[in-house]
Order: sequence, then C-alpha cells, then structure tokens
Amino acid sequence: MEQFPFDFNDLPTPAYLVGGWVRDRLLNRRGRYLDLDFVLPEKAVETAQAIARKYKAGFVVLDAERQIARVVFRNGTADFAQQMGDSLVADLGRRDFCMNAIAMECHQLNRTVLIPIEREQFIDPFDGIGDLKAKRIRMVAPENLADDPLRILRGYRQAAQLGFEIEDLTRQVLIKIAPKLKSVAAERVRTELSYLLSIANGSQWTIGAINDRILEDWIPSRYLDLERFAKVEDVIALLLANFPSLELLFNKQLSGDRYALVIIKLAALTNSATALESLGLSRAEQRWLVGILRYLPQFTALLDRVSPKEQYKLFQSTLEFFPAIAVLALASGYEFEKIAPWLERWLNPLDAIAYPVALITGDDLRNELGIPPSPKIGEFLESVKIAQVEGRINSKAEAIAFIQSIM
Repeated sequence: MEQFPFDFNDLPTPAYLVGGWVRDRLLNRRGRYLDLDFVLPEKAVETAQAIARKYKAGFVVLDAERQIARVVFRNGTADFAQQMGDSLVADLGRRDFCMNAIAMECHQLNRTVLIPIEREQFIDPFDGIGDLKAKRIRMVAPENLADDPLRILRGYRQAAQLGFEIEDLTRQVLIKIAPKLKSVAAERVRTELSYLLSIANGSQWTIGAINDRILEDWIPSRYLDLERFAKVEDVIALLLANFPSLELLFNKQLSGDRYALVIIKLAALTNSATALESLGLSRAEQRWLVGILRYLPQFTALLDRVSPKEQYKLFQSTLEFFPAIAVLALASGYEFEKIAPWLERWLNPLDAIAYPVALITGDDLRNELGIPPSPKIGEFLESVKIAQVEGRINSKAEAIAFIQSIM
C-alpha cells in the first residue's frame, strides 16, 4: 500500500513515472516522503499547475526553459518535466545511470493501491533492471555525466545509499571528467556531499571519491585525515550504544536540512576549517567546525590529568558541541574510558562542573558591594564560578565574602 497525493487519472495520457521512485519500487524500497518524477510529452508546467490548483498544493516552476515544475504536497513532491527529444526513449537516453532510466506509464497505478506490475510493463531501454539485480551503477553515456558534473558525485552517493558498486568503465569515466565538478555551484555540491555523509556507510564511499580525486577541487587532499575519518562511523555507533541520548545532538539541524552529524564527519575528515571554505557552509556550521578543530587539541591534552577549573573552562567554551570533540578524540585513538566521564558530565544538567548554578549575579555585586557597572563585574563572577567548581564556596554568602576578599 502506498498513498499517492493525487489521482493519476487527473494526468493526460500518456504520462510516465521515471527515475528514483521507479527504481526504488523495483528494489522494494519505501520512504515516508514521496519523491515522484513525471515526464509528459507536452504541457508539463500547465499540468503541474492544474494539479496544484485542484489539490491546493504548492507550485513552483523549477526551469522555465526546459519546462520543469514542482508540486509540493504534505507527504511528498511531484516534479513534472517536458519530454526531451522526440520520444520517451530519447528522454531516458539523456539520464545519468541506467538504473535511473526506467519508466512506466503511470495510469497502470491507481491512487492508493499499487497494481502488481510485470517486467514487460516497464520501459527499460538500457537494461536498468538488469543493473538493479546485479547491484551495479552503470552510466547511460559519458556525455550525460559531463553535461551535469554533479552526477559524478551523485554516483558515489547512490552507491552508498543502495549498497551498489560502480561499474569499472563508469568509474573510469567519473574519474576522467572529475575536474568538471569544480564548475558546479557550491550549494549543489554541498547538498550532495551532505546526503553522502548522512548515509550510514557514507564514509566508505566518501573515501572512495577522495581516493579517485573526485573532490580534489572542493576538499584538497593535503588537508585531510583519512585515518581518523575512516573510524568516525564506528565511533558514533559506540557512543550511541553507550549514550543513546546523544542522538539528539547528532540530529540537531544546523542549517536548512543539514544536521550536526554532517559537520562532525567533515571535522573528522579535515585538519583545517579553511579547507572547506569553498563549500560555503552557514555561520552555524562554520562555528561548529572551527570550534571542534580548535578545541580538540586542548581536550586531548587534558585527558591524562585535569583540574576541575580546567574542565569547567573547556566546557564553557565548547558546551554547544562538546560531544563532537569527543567523537574526534575517539577516532584519533584516545581511550573511551578517559572520555566517557566527560560525556557523563555533559549529559547531566545538574553537574556542578559542566553546569554550575550561579551563586550570585551582577545585580548582587552592584547592590550589596556597591561595585559600579564595568568589565570588572564579569571578572568577579567568573572568579566565583571557578572557586565554586573547585569546592571552595557553596553559597551566596560565601560568594560575597569571597569577592570581598579579592577586591
């Protein structure tokens, strides 16, 4: 059972479903969010607009010149594209990989129930179904990949996503035309790379793309730490097994639909935040990336011997992303037994070192000690926090007396 967002009888005949949905149906893969792609011989934008109007859905023209429009429903999107070439087979012949160049006439389906479909009912001029059975990614034609170089990176992402292998000749072509990827807009590369890194085994294929020099113009190899990066997924699995609540941090949205997990993996991949400048990360992503790499050496230096004051100071500087630093430390070979107590502190909102409760405020200093507003108030409050985490004071009265003693 699969609920479509509109009745396909509202479409002209013929109208074809193509691309990822067809591929995933053949692989028996289901997602909560529908991503439908239609090819129509004519009036694609007008049809999309009529569907959007009838079902009170969102509508946007994606490419006026190529006649591509999108209808946005609550449970998915439907893209409508005008057929390219004089036939559907010609249109499919312009696609990236054979497994994505399979179509079916969508009136064979009704709105709620998928009618069983035989192989003969699929339009498959390049034996994409054979590739799906062989778990193989094979190009339709080299020029198709060169026409939109983002397809180079997409091949590696789909290999990770589906658990497939890239056919040898196709991989050779991807490597040969990889320099063309630098001409693609940073936003598109960033999005595709984020998809790749979000996949459970995405690190393996990211390393494959790096070794094939696919990403050389975006992430120069001289800045990379592949040994650390290769361990990051196992480290994240270890932490989630021991601290399940960390999943909330890994799934924290930093920018649009990009999550903290992606930035943590990028931080594990590189030794320098400047190496990723070309990707155009958001301010929040940059803050995390710079902070993780900056404080990692300080954290690892404290693992053998640390005072409460040093712990407190590090937590205050890294509280937002501290577990990300722990991930990189573990992936760098530091012992779990030394890092776990830090994570236990970070996860405990009542911890006296990670989250010390303020004993006094700036108003207390002004009202009770007559200290005028100045940067000195901040210095006094910080001194109180340090004395507090060191166990030297435990109450407001003791804090006031402490301030008086150092004034």
